[in-house]
Amino acid sequence: MERNWQRCIFKYLRCEPENHMFLLTEPPLNPPENREYTAEVMFETFNVPGLYIAVQAILALAASWTSRQVSERTLTGTVIDSGDGVTHVIPVAEGYVIGSCIKHIPIAGRDITNFIQLMLRERKEPIPPEDLLLVSKTIKERHCYSCPDVIKEFAKYDKEPDKYFRTFDGRNSRTGAPWKCDIGYERFLAPEIFFAPDIHDQKHNVPLPVVVDQAILASPIDTRRGLYKNIVLSGGSTMFKDFGRRLQRDIKKIVDTRLEASMLKIGRALVILARLG
Repeated sequence: MERNWQRCIFKYLRCEPENHMFLLTEPPLNPPENREYTAEVMFETFNVPGLYIAVQAILALAASWTSRQVSERTLTGTVIDSGDGVTHVIPVAEGYVIGSCIKHIPIAGRDITNFIQLMLRERKEPIPPEDLLLVSKTIKERHCYSCPDVIKEFAKYDKEPDKYFRTFDGRNSRTGAPWKCDIGYERFLAPEIFFAPDIHDQKHNVPLPVVVDQAILASPIDTRRGLYKNIVLSGGSTMFKDFGRRLQRDIKKIVDTRLEASMLKIGRALVILARLG
């Protein structure tokens, strides 16, 4: 890691570390020993005058500020950080990560790519095996989106295939021979594994909206309103079209269902008390 920092500072940034203060990021639940060793290397090897190590979730909250009024800027919220290997749900209250309430699910960009690969293989598309991984990544980044209802989306594709199906043109990376393949249901089915994970992995069957709700419910009760109010998406695997809208709808549905059940219980309790009185 020290050699990587050396390469970044001197070859790419082309600066003298003694003249600049440094901001480094760390993942949630990073052990204190790692932080201490990082500080030791930065101060003793690179002689930096100042160092700040921030959790990525807090920086994501700060980057989400849209208002110019300082009073409206907040560091309280729930950050959904989804990269290539894992998705973390991180509650942050007043700039402090609530470490005991962090949840994670083993679904991220790599799983979406593997799912697209599997669908293309099963459909026996004429893609060269050596190019299949790169093609799957490209399809994921350019053509995939989140849909509100999978059944309705299937019906749309079956009714008007010419409108919704796409054609992918490519060339064999070894021979240069041209090839074509169709892009179909994987456009909306791949991001759907966040909301219905059992279509990809039977071992993990808890959808992302449920995990977000569980993380917020595990947090202190006085922070929950702010955590529900400010949910921030971070990471490349959250950039699908309409991903945020679908997540908001599903979380709202979970909360509304719980509120209705609570109101029914309260109503029944009041009826019983009225009868006893």
